[in-house]
Amino acid sequence: MESKRLKTIPEKVVIPLKQHNGVACKPLVKKGDQVLIGQKIGESVSYYSSDVHSSVCGEVTGIEEAPNPNGNKVLSVVIKTTESEETVAFVPKKHPSQKELITIMQDAGIVEHYGAPTHTVLKPEGKKIDLVLINATASEWIGGKYATPKEYASQMMDALKLLMKASGAVKGAIIVRKDDEDSIEAFEGVKVDGKALRVAPLLGTRRLGHYFKDQGSNVVVASQERVLGRNILNFFTYNVTGRKVALGCNPTDVGVAVCGVKSAKALYDAVHEGKPYYETVISMEGAVNCPELMLVRIGTPFKDIVRECTFNGEIGKIIANGVITGIAQYTDEVPVTKGTTRITLLTKEQVLRDESLDCTHCARCVDACPVSLLPTRLHVLAEQGRFDECRKMHIQFCIECGRCSFACPSKIHILQLIRYAKNAIEQAYEDDTPKESPNLKLGCCGGE
Repeated sequence: MESKRLKTIPEKVVIPLKQHNGVACKPLVKKGDQVLIGQKIGESVSYYSSDVHSSVCGEVTGIEEAPNPNGNKVLSVVIKTTESEETVAFVPKKHPSQKELITIMQDAGIVEHYGAPTHTVLKPEGKKIDLVLINATASEWIGGKYATPKEYASQMMDALKLLMKASGAVKGAIIVRKDDEDSIEAFEGVKVDGKALRVAPLLGTRRLGHYFKDQGSNVVVASQERVLGRNILNFFTYNVTGRKVALGCNPTDVGVAVCGVKSAKALYDAVHEGKPYYETVISMEGAVNCPELMLVRIGTPFKDIVRECTFNGEIGKIIANGVITGIAQYTDEVPVTKGTTRITLLTKEQVLRDESLDCTHCARCVDACPVSLLPTRLHVLAEQGRFDECRKMHIQFCIECGRCSFACPSKIHILQLIRYAKNAIEQAYEDDTPKESPNLKLGCCGGE
């Protein structure tokens, strides 16, 4: 599915200087400055930071705290746009070294949709990466403008090799969704080192290690069910590789770097075209009549994107990054950031206003939980503020997929209560001792 570019340039863009976990960037511009497309306007101040670039030509009208899709206000550069499409000079980098790739990623402002600067995922300090995964199960076509499915597959394979080179990993894999026939067809038969790859289904307890051996290749493409949730990295890593990530750790602690389609495409563009990360693809859903995928400039206010769509009725709610796990917006002035993947528009009639009822102990939430927790008990403990007991019941293994809330016939806000408890625990326990969940033993052994 091809993405469509937003037809009109917004009157202004609001570009946050912090679109990543870690330290905010230092502004390189001031009020009254003229900027070009691709110009660096925010500079990294530490390794755990990533540069920010202008997505438009125009005049800087302010550097101020502005609304952000994460619900907070973030120091941002506000630019009044002009019709000009002039860019800074884009210089491709032929055959970059490992060290140069890491520099390119930081300079180009490449960030994972979950907030980590990509160079810190591939070269985490004090850790060694031996396997790179591109998770294309939830956003297989989000990340750029592709003429054909085969072009998408070819660029993703090239990007995987660049990611592997940057990290020093000897193996890599692209994971697609098993019901995504377009992506499977696109990758089927793609040649790596002269060999045509087959898209391998991850079935039962069979992990990637089996297919590296079976296909005699250090690069494979595999398929699995789509995994939803705000904190899926550890769960995804275990499902795909069999490597177990301890509570409080992330996949890099077991030698795995998990990247998305967006960052992979951004690296491909940075190397082959010299372009920094200043535009992104988002999906639209809800009561709208507009292209499902839209290529927009980072910093574009949501209201300018909504204006391009035909809306059936009055807008009741705008949600960033999905109905189940996303965040409802209190204003349409928030801008698209590197972490924006989806905008959902709901009419007033579609907004749920059901009152929560008492739990009937039907256990539907337990059946729905992919990590075998007990949401029916956890939400009660969270509501009563019994956070120590929540911790003992492994609440921090929750991947925040929202299936429990969706399945609840009593309309209890289970996910919100669990998030509340998790936040309280994180604030109370700076050094949270790793514990084992009965469904997911901790450690770092096994798998490929």
